[in-house]
Amino acid sequence: MTTPASSTDPYRDPKVEFDVRSIPGRVKHAQIFQRWLDLPVGEFFVLFNDHDPVPLRYQFEAEFAGAFTWEYLEQGPEDFRVKITKLRPVSAPEKAPTGCGSVPAPAPVKTASAEVQEVDVRGLEPPEPLVRILGILETLPAGIKLRATTDREPCHLFGEAKQRGFSSDCKEQPDGSWVTVLTRD
Repeated sequence: MTTPASSTDPYRDPKVEFDVRSIPGRVKHAQIFQRWLDLPVGEFFVLFNDHDPVPLRYQFEAEFAGAFTWEYLEQGPEDFRVKITKLRPVSAPEKAPTGCGSVPAPAPVKTASAEVQEVDVRGLEPPEPLVRILGILETLPAGIKLRATTDREPCHLFGEAKQRGFSSDCKEQPDGSWVTVLTRD
């Protein structure tokens, strides 16, 4: 469904609204960051997505702390609209931020069995473990579980996974790491 432009709601103007629902996950974040980097200071766009873009916000905070505002205009359950404003000039990072899961993980996703894939994101600083796990979930084949190993309890993952239709079972391991098994509901 396309959001119609409305003369009473300037945030739904097609010149302002950036509908990313149909953009593939592997390139979505890069396109969003480019749109933001191209903005003049003081200008904004409204991100329109079909899920809460929390991992994107974490990436913005890691790359551009203090240079943007993030204001929810609509928070689900099906549509999410966020006004993202550029507050100050910034230089594009040497390596532009990319989409969820598009940065190679330090340990590749492994197939543990016909029903389980594994990823080890230990050693990464937040929000990278969350961003990478959510990226893998975006492309996880139906009927396959993901077993993710992290340094700490991935508390932010649980709500994000549930919102995407996954249940999670998380257990601390004897070595202090955490293993979370994510299953599509």
